[in-house]
Amino acid sequence: MSIVYLTPEEIRLIHQIMLERYGGLSGEHESGMIDFLAEKPSQVLWGQELYPGLFLKAAIIMHGFATNQYFCDGNKRTAYACMANFLELNGYMIHLEDDELYNMTMKVANKEVSVEELAEWVAGNVVPIIYND
Repeated sequence: MSIVYLTPEEIRLIHQIMLERYGGLSGEHESGMIDFLAEKPSQVLWGQELYPGLFLKAAIIMHGFATNQYFCDGNKRTAYACMANFLELNGYMIHLEDDELYNMTMKVANKEVSVEELAEWVAGNVVPIIYND
């Protein structure tokens, strides 16, 4: 099964939904970086994936948006929502309490957690989505 990635348009839609749901200022500081971050998890160099594995790719998304101010507001909310949507597109769902999610998101935003540590945390807090036909 191939990995499904978020497009820049989907990321912007997720951001807009977060603003509508929780409030905040719309707008972008770094539109080119938003486009870049959409492509970053799938990057290949000399035939090798730079970020191998689904959970490392998910961590790249969350870390990138949580530690930067690409949007005028709602970067941390967008970071989590994009990661959660990416995982869901690929058959997984985050399974944890809201306070655990908040604490990890703040650690990521404050650069207290590396991308690799975040990937391990993600792997330990997901469950596969079971589809009933």
